[in-house]
Amino acid sequence: MVQSSIIVPTHSSTASNKRGVDDSSDKDKEVGSSSELQIKRPRLDMTEAGRDRNKRLFGVLLGTLNKFKDDTQNTSEVDKRRREINQKLQEKLDLEKKAMAERTEARKLEKERMEQMKRQEEERILAEKRELFEVQQKKVLANFLKTTTEPVLYYLPSKLTDEMSKTIDMQTQDALTAKKSFEERRERRMIGLRNDSLSENEDEDT
Repeated sequence: MVQSSIIVPTHSSTASNKRGVDDSSDKDKEVGSSSELQIKRPRLDMTEAGRDRNKRLFGVLLGTLNKFKDDTQNTSEVDKRRREINQKLQEKLDLEKKAMAERTEARKLEKERMEQMKRQEEERILAEKRELFEVQQKKVLANFLKTTTEPVLYYLPSKLTDEMSKTIDMQTQDALTAKKSFEERRERRMIGLRNDSLSENEDEDT
């Protein structure tokens, strides 16, 4: 018959085992903590590197923004100067256009004035010729008698009565008076034309 034996764990062995387990757990915890520290440190290092990188990126971005701001200000100044130059050029162009329009209008008015003076001179010459013809015709017809009926007929009898001679003398005197009046009027017109010409020359000189 085989003898059996039962071993009852004592308190000390249980405690020892427990301590062993606890020690193992503590060791595992220490190992775990060490592992966590080893894992977390790179994360801290990565965060600091990221911050440095972010700072650099922010610095670059800030520099870019400042450069853009400076470029924008410079561009604004250039645009402002360009607008001022364009405005001055436009004002100068407007003044030149206005001056040209005034010169064109002045030439137009001068041309119209000269044409009007030419027409007036032609009319004056024509009227003078007509008046001269009438004076000359009156002088020629003064030596004739005329009928009192229409149409008027001029005649000269071979023998004149005193009344006829008196009529012819009166007609001759009227013809001479008409000629003298015509010559005086023509002289006054010539003087007036000379004065007008002198006034125009003085205006052109001033």
